Amino acid sequence: MTRRYALAVLAALVSFAALLGVVNLVDPAPRRVELKPDRTMVVIAAPGLRWADVSSTSYPDLWQTLDYGAIGSLNPRGGSTGTCSADAWLSISAGRGVSAPWLCANPPSPTVSGESASLKSFPGWSSRLPQIGLLADRYRTSGKCVAAVGAGAALAAADRNGRVSHYEASPSRTFDRCPLTFVDASGGSAKTSMAQLNTAFSHVPATATVVITGLSDGPRTVAPKDARLRMLFVLGNNVQHGTLWSASVRQPGVVQLADLTATALAPLGPVPAQVQGSPLQLASNKTPSASLVNNARQSDATLRAVFDLTTPFFGAWGLAGLLLGIALCRRRDRVPAWLPPATTLWAAVPIATFLAVWAPWASWPAAAVWLTVFALLFAGAITLVAYAGRWRRSPVGPAIAVAIATWVVLALDVMHGSRLQFNALLGLQPLNGGRFYGMGNVGFALLATSALIAAGLAAGCFLNRGLERLAAATIALAGLATVTVDGWPGWGADFGGPPAVVVATAVLTLLALGIRLRPRMVVLVVLGAAFVALALAVADWLRPAASRTHLGRFVQQVIDGEGAGVVGDKLAANVRLVFDTPFSPLVPLVLVAIIVLVARREPRLDNALTRVLFGRQTLIGLLVLWSVGFAINDSGLALLLNGMGLAIALALAVAAQHLRREQDDVIRI
Repeated sequence: MTRRYALAVLAALVSFAALLGVVNLVDPAPRRVELKPDRTMVVIAAPGLRWADVSSTSYPDLWQTLDYGAIGSLNPRGGSTGTCSADAWLSISAGRGVSAPWLCANPPSPTVSGESASLKSFPGWSSRLPQIGLLADRYRTSGKCVAAVGAGAALAAADRNGRVSHYEASPSRTFDRCPLTFVDASGGSAKTSMAQLNTAFSHVPATATVVITGLSDGPRTVAPKDARLRMLFVLGNNVQHGTLWSASVRQPGVVQLADLTATALAPLGPVPAQVQGSPLQLASNKTPSASLVNNARQSDATLRAVFDLTTPFFGAWGLAGLLLGIALCRRRDRVPAWLPPATTLWAAVPIATFLAVWAPWASWPAAAVWLTVFALLFAGAITLVAYAGRWRRSPVGPAIAVAIATWVVLALDVMHGSRLQFNALLGLQPLNGGRFYGMGNVGFALLATSALIAAGLAAGCFLNRGLERLAAATIALAGLATVTVDGWPGWGADFGGPPAVVVATAVLTLLALGIRLRPRMVVLVVLGAAFVALALAVADWLRPAASRTHLGRFVQQVIDGEGAGVVGDKLAANVRLVFDTPFSPLVPLVLVAIIVLVARREPRLDNALTRVLFGRQTLIGLLVLWSVGFAINDSGLALLLNGMGLAIALALAVAAQHLRREQDDVIRI
């Protein structure tokens, strides 16, 4: 049996590697080179401009130049969802997201003195907005200057004391006084016209690298509903036609504000560790500009639709699950043949929404309808697989198949660059302040929950045959694979996930072996989990600064004395989410209630769990996973909500299949 088990594990590894190879072959990573600006770099902002606004008729001169430069989209999010121009300019100055809502409606006007200007009249310039002025200070230290054209641009060009070395209110001379010039082409207007862009462009030196960007979600106060991707176009002697990319975002054609800071600082030497962006890179190609613009428009439409549709879609999904649960309760003595596959399909919907990213549903009319159609199609395909093999005869077989499918899709995606997570309903949500790559909290909840459920239910099958060691090995291998995928810097790059998986896996493995948890063993498990998280973070920190993820940057922040502040911000964000709505506190209360019921062995719950081999122990492992994950993640509420949602869906599928199997056995007798 041990030999067959080893061969099965080897076959699973080979199959997974083959799938990953196919994914990389179908969607290979393009060759990228770092964008090297000319001696002069000019950043021209048209606040709020999107690629959907740019066409051959609305911006004809800009449209004609697109074949000669690099095209991308800018996520302007500073410190909050919906970024005004003041926040965007200050974020470029600081090299990280800045939120100053009091400046959105009334941005400060610079006091002009000769060729320079000052923003000292703004009270608390450096104390209320830490790290602003980093860009200009670095240029001054290098013996260079930063110029600004327009009041908004002065916010990016000012140093930490609020001083702008070269300033003019509107374009009047060639932008060659400083190696870096910021230009607010809007002149304070709500929308930047082609004429205003032409005026700014007419003062650009022939040897300059020009960055034209939509910069923000609007010049004044904006709301979350205004959050979109904004246009970005780079033109210069050293810039080939192609698609923009950055190591801080790792998504083709999408960059963030801090990347502009890093690009401007790169010619001066190593980019400071405080900058949360990376220098722009370019993947040159021969794709027509119209196609690249259309791709950018589609990405914008998808992220906006994801932002708008996530809550109503999964509200409807939850309602459908409630109806299925009621149907199962009412007909538990005579379960109809369609109900087990229906519950299995329902459990497959969450991962199907990731696969639905392959279809351009967001760009079509009635996007919500098309999203539902594609989600059901992919969920149906997974359900067919769940009922295609011999495992369908087991009460837990289809649920294990759905859990494995969930894990495999998420693992393949994160190892390939998180393309699905970036655009999925349950993905990274970059417009709402989520990360751009790796494993998000929701993705981790689905990955880890599916791993423990699949391993726990499979372990029950081994235990039924008296194979305790193989049961424990199955759980340990599932935990190891999940920690590797979730925590490895080049893949999931997740700091809070691995400790939760390590603790939960250790507890579940010990339960499979029949070993009682003692205080000393609990301490060893916790220390082991902390060691795993620390080892992954240090491994990332040992890489070059430009290649580090937020794991390595956190180690550097600890070294710089900023670690306590970062941890405090994460914990504060978690607490805010718990009390974000009147219903939010109910989620952790449900977790506590389940823990109490399991600990007291509530008869009805205990009876239901004992009907599934190793069911009670698997639930205990899940409760450990969710509790630890909730405590140490900055979005623990999302982890709880989605982890418990998937577990309930799979539990309903197991219950329907189990009752149907019992009914079939009675009929056979």
